[in-house]
Amino acid sequence: MGNVFITPQWFFGYDILLEVLFAVITLLVSFYAWKIYKISGERNIKLFSLAFFFIAASYIVQSVLNFIMMARLDDDICGLIKLQDVYLLNLFGIYVHAILFLIGLLLLAYVALRIYSLQTFILLFLLVFSALYFSPYKTFLLYMLSAVLLGFIVYYYLRNYWATRKSTSLIVLIAMILLFIAYLQFIFAMDNSTYYVIGHILELIAYILVLVNLLFILRVGKQKQKRKNGKKT
Repeated sequence: MGNVFITPQWFFGYDILLEVLFAVITLLVSFYAWKIYKISGERNIKLFSLAFFFIAASYIVQSVLNFIMMARLDDDICGLIKLQDVYLLNLFGIYVHAILFLIGLLLLAYVALRIYSLQTFILLFLLVFSALYFSPYKTFLLYMLSAVLLGFIVYYYLRNYWATRKSTSLIVLIAMILLFIAYLQFIFAMDNSTYYVIGHILELIAYILVLVNLLFILRVGKQKQKRKNGKKT
């Protein structure tokens, strides 16, 4: 596996709280994106909502398992629990988090490809998870694959902003750039755990930007609907 425990000792506990916060924010992103989809009927928004649902699920699993692991480490009767058990619990958390998180990123990349083919998605899924399964360095490869997918997603949103020049498109672009930089930080964190903290902070800012942006879009959409309904009456 290699380098599973990259969290700085002083940060352990805070990262779990951040993961809970990530779960709440991304779940709200999924919820509000779904509401926008119900109004607009756009397929891309639907996939965006599903993508963040899987991302939220990944953080829920990760935070719950990390909390359990921390509770077991702090237990006074922890002498009966082998360190190997804690390692296996952490490893299981990494696997589940990786699967759910990468499905979310694959859905975002799927939107960027603009090829609405189930075969294309299955192919991407098999390629990504085959690489992850057979790699002895799963944590590193998770961060690497995430950075590659996010790089591609950033390129898509850059093109989208360049075509529309909308402030809402710019905010999403900035958020995706921050997520891309965050996962580059996680790659560097394999050697220096300080980057792990920086990556978490960038993630938090990125998810907040996406949520605020969706709330703004939803409010504008509702105002437009009210105007249309007012004109009809």
